[in-house]
Amino acid sequence: MSSLPNTFQRACARVVLLATSILLTVCGGGGGDKKSTVAGGTATVTVTSPVEQIYEGDTVQLVATARDAAGNVLVGKTVTWSSRDEEFFPVSDTGVLKTWAYGSVIVAAEIDGVSGSLSLTIDPIKVSVTVGAKEVVFDWTSERCEDLDLPDGPARFVRAGDGSLVMFSGNAPRYYVSRGTGFNSIKRDCRQPALVSADLRTPESYENWEWIWTVYREGNTWHALVHNEFHDAVAATCRPGDPSPGNPCWYNSITYAVSTDDARSFSKPFAPAYVVAPAPNAWVPPSSPVPIGQWAVEGYLNPSNIVRANDGYYYSFLLAIPTQNWTAPAGLCVFRTNTLDDPPSWRAWDGSGFNLRMTSPYVTGSPAPVCAFLRTLTPIGQIVYSTYLERYMNVSQGDVDGRSGFFFSVSADLIHWSEPRLLVEAGVLEPVTVSGPAIVDHADTTVNFERAGPTPYLYYIRFNDGGLDRDLVRVPLTFTRLN
Repeated sequence: MSSLPNTFQRACARVVLLATSILLTVCGGGGGDKKSTVAGGTATVTVTSPVEQIYEGDTVQLVATARDAAGNVLVGKTVTWSSRDEEFFPVSDTGVLKTWAYGSVIVAAEIDGVSGSLSLTIDPIKVSVTVGAKEVVFDWTSERCEDLDLPDGPARFVRAGDGSLVMFSGNAPRYYVSRGTGFNSIKRDCRQPALVSADLRTPESYENWEWIWTVYREGNTWHALVHNEFHDAVAATCRPGDPSPGNPCWYNSITYAVSTDDARSFSKPFAPAYVVAPAPNAWVPPSSPVPIGQWAVEGYLNPSNIVRANDGYYYSFLLAIPTQNWTAPAGLCVFRTNTLDDPPSWRAWDGSGFNLRMTSPYVTGSPAPVCAFLRTLTPIGQIVYSTYLERYMNVSQGDVDGRSGFFFSVSADLIHWSEPRLLVEAGVLEPVTVSGPAIVDHADTTVNFERAGPTPYLYYIRFNDGGLDRDLVRVPLTFTRLN
């Protein structure tokens, strides 16, 4: 990601912990103007904002007023708008300003060749986050259904029709779920796995080792995005005979599965109708053996949970690694559909709109274009709409400014995201490795837990021994706006 301009960096330095709001200040007492000597024509143009304070991600309808030399307001004039920073503060042809960052910007309006401008200083508000006591939600040593049954993805909760809860955070090749009447009674359901990996040995099948990664219930239908891993068990440069994630040759795609029995069993439509986001390139084994501890990985991975926006579309995010061995930059992409039970209907953001269908190179015979990367540092694990901050919030894992842990960003449109802000450092939570963060508000009444207030829970995975022994843990959070 490109670094913010110096003005943004100076604004950053004034804030200890930032969230989503920004403060609009009209510098110099208001809009500047440029006078004309043409009598009866436009002499001055003044740009004003109808509000004194806005928040990062808000839109503001600016107003340009033309006056003649006598100070009379001139109506019906055509205005040409411009911003000194179109990347972070674009302004539309009608004067609608969008604020995708914080810092300083000058917005100008021109009428009849006369310009006026408004200087804005935009600051984020401050937010503090406090972390409460830890609780173990799933203990591998005592609750696993079998040895490979462990939390391997962010915890997702869905409310069943009878009001009970189903939690998804399992592992391939036999994926189990947890159930309970409430958050304090969640237990592993070992009666049967909800999904058994097909474990086919060909990349073009898109049915290899399969994880239920996110689930969205509508009525009696439970829609799932599946994280599908093909590990080359044939190529001599990989690990012959081993199709498991222990094989470093890794080719990933996103597929679809569905349940109509309250998530007790998931199945896929007939091929190729279950494929949502196939890897852009056909699989080619590496030319030389993969060194121990490294991976030859490519494709689309780890879809976030699904959220439904006000426009009626369902949105999710995925990590894109377009080429093997990370030879091209990896990034985060957003894609959406308005029909969850139609897997090919998903379209990815191409930089200007949701126009990109992610096609299979095995079907078209050629590599597919790659979705446009969003301007954000860390992959998104979980999306909720924060009713407290009045923004979409993502929580992710990474290293930012020398600090390792869980971070959050905010957005008004699910495309433009703020800089990641520290939620909690990993070392504060555990002395061992942690991963898979998710925000879940126990007070949320939505079926798919798409909203969160000021006191949600943070769920995460704790690696006790660096191997199979992993627990799912949660801690309560409290967000407090400081200004």
